Amino acid sequence: MHFVRLGDFLAASMITGPKHNLLQIRLGTGVQGTPACEYLPPHGECQHEPLIEEAIIAHVLEGIAEANSRLGTSHTVSHIRYVQNDTKPEVVYGYIALKIIEHLDAGGVFQESPNAP
Repeated sequence: MHFVRLGDFLAASMITGPKHNLLQIRLGTGVQGTPACEYLPPHGECQHEPLIEEAIIAHVLEGIAEANSRLGTSHTVSHIRYVQNDTKPEVVYGYIALKIIEHLDAGGVFQESPNAP
């Protein structure tokens, strides 16, 4: 997994064979509300079954809740970004969200990206 900081967003990408997923999240504090969610333009020419945005949001929130439970933290997510032509299943985004929080909590390095939107 590759971890990057894009301005206010923490991001991780996971590529396993023909499957590829990128998640960018902006963390917040306080009570978890419904985060803003947007898709980023497609990368490359591949086409897959469309992702279901509501499922991505639900799984990201589950991943953050699991990370908070495991680590004793209280992160919330205010904004989610994903790539329009990434691959299913949406549950992967919860796993990536969990890994972002674990990496952050462990003091892991997020490579700074000069291409922050």
